[in-house]
Amino acid sequence: MTSSGEKFLAFAATRNEGAFLLEWVCWYRMLGFDVLVGINDCTDHSPQLLSVLAEAGWLEFLEHSPAEGQPPKQSAHRAMRRHPSVAGTDWLLICDVDEFLVLHKGNGTIRSYLDDIGRDFLGIAFHWKCFGNGGWKRYRDGLVHRQFRRCGWSENKVNAMFKTLFRDPLRFKAYSDHAPWRFDGDWSAPENRIVDCEKRVIEKFLTDEHPIRFTAPDGITHQTAQMNHYVIRSDESFDLKRGTPSASAMKDRYTDRFYRARNRNGRKDLSAMANEAAFDAIYAEACAIPGVRRLHHLCCADYVERLCRNQGKRAEDDDRWQKHMDAAASLNP
Repeated sequence: MTSSGEKFLAFAATRNEGAFLLEWVCWYRMLGFDVLVGINDCTDHSPQLLSVLAEAGWLEFLEHSPAEGQPPKQSAHRAMRRHPSVAGTDWLLICDVDEFLVLHKGNGTIRSYLDDIGRDFLGIAFHWKCFGNGGWKRYRDGLVHRQFRRCGWSENKVNAMFKTLFRDPLRFKAYSDHAPWRFDGDWSAPENRIVDCEKRVIEKFLTDEHPIRFTAPDGITHQTAQMNHYVIRSDESFDLKRGTPSASAMKDRYTDRFYRARNRNGRKDLSAMANEAAFDAIYAEACAIPGVRRLHHLCCADYVERLCRNQGKRAEDDDRWQKHMDAAASLNP
């Protein structure tokens, strides 16, 4: 057990994903994390939404400016490391707005999870579980973790990627999307081991060049936790990503091959609904903050506008855009 003063921080770097922010923020608050969000060059209403949530004490956010040709995630991680909340936390988790940590031990919070499995490690890696489109062709506003319930087998090699919760974040001089690196200590010391959710040591941290992003496929485990990765969402949402450079490496990542490897829907997984009542209470509380619902609708309208532009259509002709604009107007102060 540990003191109740132990702090956990979840960080996400994002741009123009305001339509999905509110759910993600509420999810990690439900798990017991403080929340820090990094944004850059947004053209949607996400900065305004984050400002309202920050004023209400629900999160902190920072703005950063990537240099020309620099991957935005790299810029975000450097700015995040300088933020006071990182120095003030005991544990840090870096993930994306389409990634939802699901815990199978404890009472649904990260503190209880660690109380159950122990803390005798420097970091713990949570393997992806990639979810497919579940038959969704078009985007519709709603809770992502309830809309998309279908995935492939745990053993699918795309799930070998992981995200890491690690302690003492300033002992690392650099972070990747998946794990910290440039550590000031000895990786081989027992107290500095990085383990998976079965608490098996991930040997790649001892033998391979850093940064580390994945295990061997035969090491994939979701026994005590999983990182639900809603990378596809609807086909319409995925099509918006096609041909765009990834934020982590500036590569053309979102291809037909990428889609086929991750759009697996053979199995139903409802584990994200285990703490449904707790999430609903937090989400309702967030929606009651003045301005949040209006800005969420504006972010959704912004997103529909991007989808329409990608298809060569006018947003004004899309009933989803009109619905969100009308809802936002009805909520004006």
